[in-house]
Amino acid sequence: MTAPIANFSGLSSGVQWNDIVASIVAADEARLVNPITAQLERGTAQREAWTRFRTLVDTLNESARAVRAPGFGGFTATAPVSATSGRALFTAQASSLATAGRYRVEVLQLAETARLGGRAYASRTDALGLTGDFAINGQSIAIEATDSLTQVRDRINAANTGATATGVSASIVSDGGTGGRLVLTRTTPGADGITLTDGTGGMAREFGFLDSRTRMVSSMTDAIAASLGIAVSPPPASVRVGDQLITFDLATDSLATIVARINAAGGQAAAEAVTFGDETRYQLVTDGNVQAVDGDANSQAVLDALGFGAGTTGAVRQVVRGGALTDTSDVVATAATPLAGLRLDGTDVALANGDAINVRGVRGDGTEVTIGIAIDPGETLQDLLDKLNDATSGFGAGDRPATASLGPDGRIRLADSAGGASRLSFSLDIVRADGSTGSLGSSSIETAGRQRELQAGRDAIIRVDGTEFVRSTNSITDAIPNVTLSLTEAEVGTAIDLDIARNEQGASDAVKKLVDSYNAIQTFFNEQRASDAPLYANSLLRSVVSSFTAALRTETATNATYSRATLMGVTLDRNGALTFNADTFRQALAAAPTEVEALLGFSGIGGAFVGATDRATAFSTGAISTQVRSLDSSAERLRLREADARRRIEERREALVRQFTQMEAALSRLSSQGNAVAGLTASLLNNQR
Repeated sequence: MTAPIANFSGLSSGVQWNDIVASIVAADEARLVNPITAQLERGTAQREAWTRFRTLVDTLNESARAVRAPGFGGFTATAPVSATSGRALFTAQASSLATAGRYRVEVLQLAETARLGGRAYASRTDALGLTGDFAINGQSIAIEATDSLTQVRDRINAANTGATATGVSASIVSDGGTGGRLVLTRTTPGADGITLTDGTGGMAREFGFLDSRTRMVSSMTDAIAASLGIAVSPPPASVRVGDQLITFDLATDSLATIVARINAAGGQAAAEAVTFGDETRYQLVTDGNVQAVDGDANSQAVLDALGFGAGTTGAVRQVVRGGALTDTSDVVATAATPLAGLRLDGTDVALANGDAINVRGVRGDGTEVTIGIAIDPGETLQDLLDKLNDATSGFGAGDRPATASLGPDGRIRLADSAGGASRLSFSLDIVRADGSTGSLGSSSIETAGRQRELQAGRDAIIRVDGTEFVRSTNSITDAIPNVTLSLTEAEVGTAIDLDIARNEQGASDAVKKLVDSYNAIQTFFNEQRASDAPLYANSLLRSVVSSFTAALRTETATNATYSRATLMGVTLDRNGALTFNADTFRQALAAAPTEVEALLGFSGIGGAFVGATDRATAFSTGAISTQVRSLDSSAERLRLREADARRRIEERREALVRQFTQMEAALSRLSSQGNAVAGLTASLLNNQR
């Protein structure tokens, strides 16, 4: 922009020189700058118009590509709910390449993610004092004595990274307080679950993921040495089972004897029958780790003879216990201790002959137990245990019996016969002969029943038209071509008819979008036909729009019925705009979907539109690109010319200012000289008078 002219005027001449300079500069700008500015403005408007046209052409290109694709508009997948249960067993999503048809689908099994739960610890942050290792899916996890449960979790998760990740993550399930237990979860579903291999120190058993098992013996009741065929058995020794020390004498103890001894001590053990060819053999199975006792020279030999090692992820049976019972002398009660005079936790409860003990409880499955025993002279704790174990009315009855025993600590324990979540409990209430009441205490949970295997990893199984598919995911993509089945429920014996049909509404919408895109271009073209429009009489614009109209007239000679756009409801009106009859189109699509696809496909209208629009917008060579590039080049040249003209006008302004300033200075000097001459003349005249 030209700098403003200084506001100066002739002090001597009285001439307004700045007005003269401003008039000259304005005349120069009108002659030299304004025509260039006008050309720049026209070029800007033309570029904006071409840019707007490019956007419309891009939209037409997208619309044409949509109808050009096979299966344009897509397919719908309809799967009813189960008539048996009312549940939705799966959902389906069909791609544009699907094939219309009906398929019978039966969901036999869902894919599940393997999960294992460990034993409970009182603290998540205290050091566990465990040293050893175990492997998860082949990756070793080392445990140090200073590790807490939280740190063990972090070690497991650290192994689930990198190229050799275990595929198993660990979390801690809180007990609501400071404690918790580890839960291992496979990161992907499928039958490839969690493989645990116990290592040094039996860490997988310490954390409660596995039980401990002996080798098989031939009899539950014979001495273990004889059952194992050991000629010389190791001397009796102590073995650590969980948190308890148990004495094993293989020369005299049977498997059943050791099971009873572990349970009586507050542990959990069972003898499981194992099919061995045509024989039945037995294993001792116990919860927790089994280790030799330091300082007992024969402890490891006993373990070696029994073959104790890591077992399986079987369920843990619940064990509940009562209070500590003693006799009248405060000696720990045994099975032979009389009921009369029993003391509870060192306190006399005044139990006497003629009183009664009422037992109330719940078996593991929730069924109630109500039994009692009237105390007669000579009756002992063994009589109470017999009542508890009664197979008709006691805890030994029902579909889920429990077994009562008296431990060396004087506590009555009930052990559930089945592993897993349990409601097992009991209480011993006293009713005295005089009608007063008392209590021998209620039970508390010593070992909580739980499933180690919270969820078995398994594959999904479906049957489609009689063919079975087994996959490790509930999203199955290859049972029906170009259809994804997302399984939600399994229901064996229920076959669902899945209908895959062309989405007529989607196809109609796609063609309608193509029509609208074409009409938007036609509207733009009509706007540019106005004499004051930026692209008025532009032959290149006319040529591009004509190529689109030619694409619309593409015919498919191989089609017997629908060879032209007008036959399927797409027609040009007298104003050059397209009209779309959705009903006619749907009729054509229903009658001859293959012909409609061909007419709109790669060799038809859709392909022709894509080709025409691609040519128009091609980088560097397309009509729109060349026009925009030409306008940009022209604008750059015009801006240089404009800047040069303004520079020359500014130089002329500065020259005029200098000239007029010099002229005014000269006039000022002449005026001063004239005044001086006039003064001198006046002075001479005065002197002559």
